[in-house]
Amino acid sequence: MAKTANLLVDSLGSPERVGLLLPLHWQPVCLLLAGVATGATVVVARTPDDLAGCQAVFTTVEHAEAALDAGADDVLALSCHPLGARLPAVPALVSDYAVEVPGHGDHWGGGRAPGSVERDGAPVAVPAADLGPADRLLCGVPLREVGWVLAALRAGAAVVLAPDATTLDLPSLCASERVTATAGVDVDGLRRLDVPSSP
Repeated sequence: MAKTANLLVDSLGSPERVGLLLPLHWQPVCLLLAGVATGATVVVARTPDDLAGCQAVFTTVEHAEAALDAGADDVLALSCHPLGARLPAVPALVSDYAVEVPGHGDHWGGGRAPGSVERDGAPVAVPAADLGPADRLLCGVPLREVGWVLAALRAGAAVVLAPDATTLDLPSLCASERVTATAGVDVDGLRRLDVPSSP
């Protein structure tokens, strides 16, 4: 998160609006927190059209050119590899996030008013969640439902991301990760937090 915050400020000129058009993955969560830390409004997009007005965009190679077409000054593509690996190639005028971020500092000094998170032109609400530092929340919701991740982090809980829960042995995963609650998936014996349907 600190490296990305420094990237946004030192290399990208402190954009006021930062777009994310990405699947659920640990990297987008870090990007979102970094954007908020720099005082930006972070737009969690569903389509490239949602990126209009964003000066910087983080997305996949698949959507990178559409992000440029939406008017972004800086587009950085992510591989969404589990270890954050570099991409084999990126389109013209697009940067590889995994190439750009390592040279930035590991410490973020802050000093800015926190930004906000937006979806569909409105602020993302952080839902009330009965979670605490001892909890571990399994999230099987799209990135657009990032309010649940933020709720868990605000409570000091840990988050276990399940981008495609249908491919996982959820009971075994929950046992090995010591999950205490879920959002977006059902697991026998664990309480599920209510997640509204995305529009």
